[in-house]
Amino acid sequence: MFCRLTLLVLLISLPAGALVGQSTRSRTPRAAAGATHSVRWEQLPLADAVDRLNEISLSDVLIDRRVDPNQLVTLTLSNATVDEVAAELAAACSLGVARLGHVIYLGPKQTADGLAALVALRRKEIAALPDGIRRAFTERRKIVWPRLTEPRGLVTRLAADHGWRVTESERIPHDLWAAGELPNLPLADQLTLLLVGFDLTYHVQLDKRSIEIVPINWSAIDSTHANTANSQPPRKTSKQARENTKQVFSLRIEGQPVGKVLEQLAQRLGWQIVVDELELKRAGRSLDARVSFTVENADEDELLAALLTPAGLSAARDGQQVRIKPQQ
Repeated sequence: MFCRLTLLVLLISLPAGALVGQSTRSRTPRAAAGATHSVRWEQLPLADAVDRLNEISLSDVLIDRRVDPNQLVTLTLSNATVDEVAAELAAACSLGVARLGHVIYLGPKQTADGLAALVALRRKEIAALPDGIRRAFTERRKIVWPRLTEPRGLVTRLAADHGWRVTESERIPHDLWAAGELPNLPLADQLTLLLVGFDLTYHVQLDKRSIEIVPINWSAIDSTHANTANSQPPRKTSKQARENTKQVFSLRIEGQPVGKVLEQLAQRLGWQIVVDELELKRAGRSLDARVSFTVENADEDELLAALLTPAGLSAARDGQQVRIKPQQ
């Protein structure tokens, strides 16, 4: 699936200081931390799904600028936390997910996997600055910008708002962003989030009182991230989590190709799909067949049966491998 991602939206010519202000996004009262939610999204544009998640959560969900916000998402979850919804949403779009304070980032997997290490590296550098200088980068402010904002101007004005100038800003390609905002984060983190969608970051040039825009050295970031990960207790994989917790699913499909639905479920559940096209052809079956069905609180096998049976297909499972074959 082609993903073009659009993280943050930019501004065109705001006066100095205009980056800080009240959000123009109307929101319903947000849920308490730890609250669970149920979602049923069918062919919903990713941007709309993110807006709905923003409305109910204590977090701000940001989409990387390289992701297509118009790609359609089908997702059904019950009693899921915001982080669980975000993780499933990312999986449905073949994206990575990372959390930075109250910000949930959705973007390319390499970027999402390295974001925490990149943020930690910039924070370490900022912590080594003299007190008076460091304060500018650790002060927390909320920033908002209107649609058609140009990112190069946004970064330049944001830095100027804190008394710094930007060098090598031409490395930020021309782009136009939709209206957006960043919550109360330190300038150091806001710059990271604004630049990461271009595979760019920054270095503080203390002697010139400037912020230099530089490419991200992902190999160095990956190494730092690996060293950090090795010092932490191992986390359970999604496969291990599924083995320890029985999952049930509620899903309604109307007139969708079997293959398309199967692909989305495989991305979400970690299935490895194996199809013998010749065997299906001989039996007069096809993954292009359209099906309609509804399941409530079904396990994975029941979900597969509901999807495949109307198309005259069946599945043989061996762990996470799912072999699709004609019904006997």
